[in-house]
Amino acid sequence: MANVQQAAAEEYDVRRYRPADRDGFLSLYEAVWGRSKGREWFDWRFAENPYADRVEIIVAERRGEVVGAEPLLAFPLASAEGTVTARQPVDWIVHPDHRRRGLFTRMTEELLSTAADRTSVLFNFPSEVLRPGLQKFEWTELGSVSTRYRIQNLTRFAPDDDGASARVARAAASAGSPVVRACLGAIDRVTPTSDGIEVDRVEGIATSAVRAVYGETRPEEIHVPRQEAFLAWRFANPRWKTTTYVARDGGRPVVTLVAATERVGESVLTRLLDAQPMVTDAARKPAFEAALAALVSDHATADCLEASTTPFPGVLRRHGFLSDAGFPLDRVATPTTHAVRSLSPDAETALGADVLAADNWILSLADRDVA
Repeated sequence: MANVQQAAAEEYDVRRYRPADRDGFLSLYEAVWGRSKGREWFDWRFAENPYADRVEIIVAERRGEVVGAEPLLAFPLASAEGTVTARQPVDWIVHPDHRRRGLFTRMTEELLSTAADRTSVLFNFPSEVLRPGLQKFEWTELGSVSTRYRIQNLTRFAPDDDGASARVARAAASAGSPVVRACLGAIDRVTPTSDGIEVDRVEGIATSAVRAVYGETRPEEIHVPRQEAFLAWRFANPRWKTTTYVARDGGRPVVTLVAATERVGESVLTRLLDAQPMVTDAARKPAFEAALAALVSDHATADCLEASTTPFPGVLRRHGFLSDAGFPLDRVATPTTHAVRSLSPDAETALGADVLAADNWILSLADRDVA
């Protein structure tokens, strides 16, 4: 049996990405995830990253076909002490017909070998399927990262099979959706007034406003800094319709929210990808409330709104954003795991903080594998 497995493994070439692999990767992505992305999306996500000088993907090839891939994205990390360029593994996939043949192990060994020359730390958010494999390669799980959801159309989340229980669930969702929308509308109508706060809507990313608020409120913990290059790249996903909400007090930006809307299957999803400040600042709470109220109002027809649990968790909760770490979503949601792999002590030296301590990190949706 061992000889058979070895012979099968030798049929695969595990290597670094070449430009001719792009279409093969996209075909593999669609085969595994059931979603078509396209060349423009690939180029934005991997080729245009300003923190890397090449597309960083390890591929497994068999007879000219890409059957496995492990990409990395370069992300800056900052703290009160300094800045490093990290890597985030994303979109790790193996075609179903080629699993259990050692490809994950071979690709990961190659990835760690090449990554060690380019970064001192990896961080990511592995799926439940991926977690056991990462644990074998000495990743440290720092815990769960909660997400908040404002579900506005229950029918999009009902099961679609033909069973009796599924039909009952769809009927209940159809009947319940108008009630949910009515309740959310009532919640929104009792939003506290924010005297003196004006909210501007800017198509795309309002770089100067985001950077102004970030500069005034930059956290000391490890985070992804809102550098101009990061903002210009991260929110340029061609599949998103992006809007920045800028709350101003006396003309000065004090809060910014970045929302991105896309169609995922049959559903319309709006994500609150970024909020500045990153941490709750009581003096800016009225401005956050005003900006969030504007965002919610503009996306009333979306099936679901998604946000991080911070900042201002009370304001998010009051506007109907429920955490997947609490009832009732904890009954059906799979928590997001935050994992870190230190490749050398250089990151901790530069950041002045333990990268393996969960309390030392602050992360938003834009810092996760969201694309």
